[in-house]
Amino acid sequence: MYDNIKISNLRGIKELEVKNLAQVNLIVGNNACGKTTFLEGIFFLIGAMNPMLPVNSNIFRNLPFASNVLWDTYFHNMNTNTPIRIEGQVRSSIEKDRLTIRPRKEKPHRDLIAHSDTLVTPAGDSETLIKIEGLNLEYSSSRHPEKATATSVYIENDKIATEGEKAREVRGVFLGPATPKDWKERFATVQRNKKLDEVISLLKQLEPKTSDLRLNEVGFVDIDVDLPHLIPANLMGGGFEKLLEVALTMFNFQHGIVLIDEIENGLHHSVQQKLWDAVFNWANTLDVQVFATTHSTECIKAFNESLKASLFKSQAKFFRIERKDDISRSVEYTSELLNESIESDWEVR
Repeated sequence: MYDNIKISNLRGIKELEVKNLAQVNLIVGNNACGKTTFLEGIFFLIGAMNPMLPVNSNIFRNLPFASNVLWDTYFHNMNTNTPIRIEGQVRSSIEKDRLTIRPRKEKPHRDLIAHSDTLVTPAGDSETLIKIEGLNLEYSSSRHPEKATATSVYIENDKIATEGEKAREVRGVFLGPATPKDWKERFATVQRNKKLDEVISLLKQLEPKTSDLRLNEVGFVDIDVDLPHLIPANLMGGGFEKLLEVALTMFNFQHGIVLIDEIENGLHHSVQQKLWDAVFNWANTLDVQVFATTHSTECIKAFNESLKASLFKSQAKFFRIERKDDISRSVEYTSELLNESIESDWEVR
């Protein structure tokens, strides 16, 4: 878990540092200001020994294919001469985790050089072109400097390939509108730890007839809502899915990090405060650090109302990311300023 995150040269972010992070962090800002990219940067850092994460992040952005023309899009303004750097200061310490991402390049035979958007000319060499074929990732931690590692992801024979990938405990997860649902194992964990009653209690806020959850024979979660037989939870609508997904995920990543892009997606405003109540409670009891983004004024108001009614005030923060003329900055709102802004009907999104 982190107190500060600094990201350089990743997608739309030239440089951004967010300081004084809390247990629960809500991130807002205009479209294309870098909210999702900020979450992605943390995602890459906490899973740095898995070189597939950048590819997965494109899948989460509805780009379910790999191509050499996409590698330079990870770099700010497609400038592959400047590496991507992501740094996280570990909570309550001076220790830092660091990830550097550089293009993986090859020099093709001059006779085979052809015009291509994936070919770039290096400074000082006007004759030889370099083809970008993937990404090289270098991870290190001041806590364990002897465990520094380098991995790669690239395309070989029209398929994604990796090098140097190492087994590592999963420290967190990214949830977004397009992320695949991974309920089977997460449900089993919640059931094993006897936490189903807490999940059902949250779901009752949306459907009061909810009385039970079961895992069926094909790995879907079934729900009992007082019908002749159980039905798949997926049929209950997007809001129901969002509540269930957040609940199962937080219970599965105790002592870890949960990243939620567009947390309000699928939820009616009347349910959002109940979700924040649950997120605050579980973040505290499970020691989960949460980063969420939203575009919704109703979601911000629900966050604020839940915060005012909570004993969790010092452990939840609200940040706005602003970008102007390629310069990004984060603005932290105190609870007093957020409350005043909402009461005055200021635009805080």
